[in-house]
Amino acid sequence: MPTLPDGTTLWWYITAMGLGVMLLGIAKSGFGGGIGIVTVPLIANALPADRTIGVMLPILIFADLFAVAAHRKHVDWPTLKWLLVGAALGIGIGTAVIWLIQSRGTLNLALNLIVGTVCIVFVALQCFRMLGGRVPRIPGGPLPGTVAGTVAGGVSMIAHSAGPVISVYLLERKLAKVLFVGTSVIFFFVVNLAKIPSYLGLRLIRVETLVESVIWFPLVPIGAWIGLKMLHRIPERPFTFIIYAAAALAGARMIYIAIV
Repeated sequence: MPTLPDGTTLWWYITAMGLGVMLLGIAKSGFGGGIGIVTVPLIANALPADRTIGVMLPILIFADLFAVAAHRKHVDWPTLKWLLVGAALGIGIGTAVIWLIQSRGTLNLALNLIVGTVCIVFVALQCFRMLGGRVPRIPGGPLPGTVAGTVAGGVSMIAHSAGPVISVYLLERKLAKVLFVGTSVIFFFVVNLAKIPSYLGLRLIRVETLVESVIWFPLVPIGAWIGLKMLHRIPERPFTFIIYAAAALAGARMIYIAIV
């Protein structure tokens, strides 16, 4: 069992990690939209924020493999191309931000504040859209695609929480559902792989964090299986709102930890 930080009990660590990874698997099944956004803030309430994002990256890539296998043939490549160009820039910016705050010895404090804020803002955006609100129209083309990719790449690098950014951009493209899902899946798979060198260089991924990641791999397909069962038996919207409320609370606690 990995070493736990002071103040974290074994049962809370198992609960937070188990629920977080299961919800990620459920999200990868297609149930609950962007509920995977709760994963990082939930786990970060049991582990330091830098360890959380380091442990989560291999789990995200493992989960991506299942989604890629299912959706790899349905991709809007002209749209994806400019998103990935921007994502490369965003990952570079995110790497520089993490290195800067890491060199000042304030990485966990800053990550708590950044991830908590990103979580609350994105939950608010998702709920606004679910309730029928319309976000400002985002035009297509190379420049808007690159900008959207840059924002998503930066947020993903720091917080693993860029799903709503890509969703908003792709929704404006009026893609068929299979193309929407496939383009999003391939984008995050490539972005998550591209984050590995930075995470290794910043020592966010180490031998011990990688072992910890692998321990939780089996819950990803279990969560996906549960999500598929829920798809036909549980109303999606009430469940999603409950998860978003939990994500907002977890994000608020991260901010509280950072400023108190």
